[in-house]
Amino acid sequence: MVRNVLIACLFLLLAGSAARGQDKYYTVIFGYQDQNNRACEAHSFATFVRIRQELTGPEVVDQATISWLPAQGTVKLFKRAERGINHSLKESLENVKPGHAIAQWGPFEIKEELFHRAKKQEQFLSSGGIRYKAIERFARPAGIAVNCEHSICDIGLNPGEAHVRTGTARGHHGSYLVAVHLRNWMIAPGVAHDWLNRPLGLNQYAIAKGGWDYQGPGMLEAPNTLVAGVVAPSTAVAGVVAEPKAEPAKMVGDAR
Repeated sequence: MVRNVLIACLFLLLAGSAARGQDKYYTVIFGYQDQNNRACEAHSFATFVRIRQELTGPEVVDQATISWLPAQGTVKLFKRAERGINHSLKESLENVKPGHAIAQWGPFEIKEELFHRAKKQEQFLSSGGIRYKAIERFARPAGIAVNCEHSICDIGLNPGEAHVRTGTARGHHGSYLVAVHLRNWMIAPGVAHDWLNRPLGLNQYAIAKGGWDYQGPGMLEAPNTLVAGVVAPSTAVAGVVAEPKAEPAKMVGDAR
């Protein structure tokens, strides 16, 4: 009897160690805008997380959020480079004003390197290593200032590569372009890991679920809206196939 108990305990210990040794990494890209998608009211941000599968379920063990805005709070298109501030995920979600619509792309599983790059970018922004500027055609290549979209895009930039520009895109469409830019870093971009919304606290907010079929208002509507963990009736466009959903149980021992 004692022997069987010891064997069972050893099995659980080994299983827990194996699970903890298989940390995985995910990203969620967000965008919000007002009804007219004015540049001064639009914002793109993203969070990157390290997830560990414990016996009690998935646990967020590390996180980096890139949410770059002017420190004084108001985006002014033609203002000179100014001090910026990088907000946390919770701050970014709570900063969404009434009447603004927010959408998300993901969660998508990503390569570990992109997570570490995001951690470095978060530290770089928070240290004042660069300033904020909404229109930074010359300031960005010079390393002087960057806007919210490009502060995320630059995470995936390799030495010698040209800067990716999102042009005049902003709000939902700008965030969609950011997600497209990071797609090469995603392990299975066609799979949405919606089970991660709850551990990240996203089920507390009314967030439109943007798949690859949604590029912004008027460019195919988001398939559904997540409100406090309840999925509203589908508004998917006919003929559009929804992304497959991944289960958290597939995190451990699944094939890459």
